[in-house]
Amino acid sequence: MCWLLNVLVFSSFLVFFMRKKLQDILESLAADLPGFESAAVVAVGDGLSVAELSRDPQKETAAAAAYLASIVKSNTRAIKLLTESQRAEDILVSTDQFYYLIREVPGLPFFVFLMIRREGWLGMARMLIKKLEPEVASILTTYLDVSEEM
Repeated sequence: MCWLLNVLVFSSFLVFFMRKKLQDILESLAADLPGFESAAVVAVGDGLSVAELSRDPQKETAAAAAYLASIVKSNTRAIKLLTESQRAEDILVSTDQFYYLIREVPGLPFFVFLMIRREGWLGMARMLIKKLEPEVASILTTYLDVSEEM
């Protein structure tokens, strides 16, 4: 029974640590990107956010991320039908006020979602997400590796 408690405590600490590191990355993105509104790191399979940040507490970033997971899955299936060896670099949805940028984390079942105002810099948003991608992937890989060992 004691070992089970130790595993649960370690697992909880690991999840907290992973979320904190990802949250720090999202805060860095928000600080560096003019027009930042919201961002999240999301599991493709179930649409659950593992980290999220929003300038507006009224925005339901986690709920939106869950819906966006279905877009990522559908996009992946469509691209496989069209070209077997390709994958989307990112998915862009634009409205009259916002850009919604979705970028899958290569080799992992996660994606980064970013919402910026149209006055923001879309090119800079793409560059920053791509720049932060290795760090996000490293954190998620470490978490998945340790989780599998438990």
